[in-house]
Amino acid sequence: MGLSSNTLWHQTKKGFLEKILKEKRFTFSYSKETLPNNEVAAFPMISFCDLPFSEFTDYITKYGGYSIGMSKAWGMINGFNPVWYCNYLSTVMADLIGSQSFYETSSYIKPVEGELIVRGKKYNNYRYMDEREVRLIPLTSDLQARNIKTHLTVDEYETYKKQHKNSSHIPLHIQFEWDDIKYIIVQNSDNKDEFRELLQKLGCNNPDIHIYDSKQIKEDIIGIGHNSVAKFYLPENHAELMKLSLELAQNKSFTIKDFMEKFKE
Repeated sequence: MGLSSNTLWHQTKKGFLEKILKEKRFTFSYSKETLPNNEVAAFPMISFCDLPFSEFTDYITKYGGYSIGMSKAWGMINGFNPVWYCNYLSTVMADLIGSQSFYETSSYIKPVEGELIVRGKKYNNYRYMDEREVRLIPLTSDLQARNIKTHLTVDEYETYKKQHKNSSHIPLHIQFEWDDIKYIIVQNSDNKDEFRELLQKLGCNNPDIHIYDSKQIKEDIIGIGHNSVAKFYLPENHAELMKLSLELAQNKSFTIKDFMEKFKE
């Protein structure tokens, strides 16, 4: 089974996904990263992951619960690049630390594993490499032309967010067209209807966008979570089961739904 796909996934919250679709663009934002010298800095970036559906088990709800899948061709044209996963104790990292290009290069470096705190949950040895992240960092010239810093310290990052209503976004974007979208993943079936209506209102002319909910991805595509599907139990009394089965067969007004209702937990 392959470890990559032809789709790049961006995960976010519902409100941000709606904003992305309404504006037809992704916005760069500062993201804090731990550097090879253990310093923490924030770089402006847009992040995706390169995962097939089969590898979505842990990722699907980790960073907001809503995902948009873009064609990999769109990502390549816009300059997205896989991050460089490194063991920070390696000799190549020793050579990088102190070099003139340290910060520029570090913006595309990620530890193989490390601490991750997301949505109030802490992972002590999170395997970042399993995410197969690809990201885009703005050109230094584009940032300088807009008087935007190439990176921020932790204190500068917190100050920036306070000054921008708790947002780390910067005024720099990457546009897309409707044909660049392949998939949208939402949390439940009601959300599917919401986003279908939203795309219609926005004039989306791409009928090939597939909208799935998390349950469909887990149970029908990945093939997990089946043990929690059943909401009813069958009686141990074989005679009672046979009686009801016969009733179902003979009484046209007695449906399978009625049968299941009798055994709901």
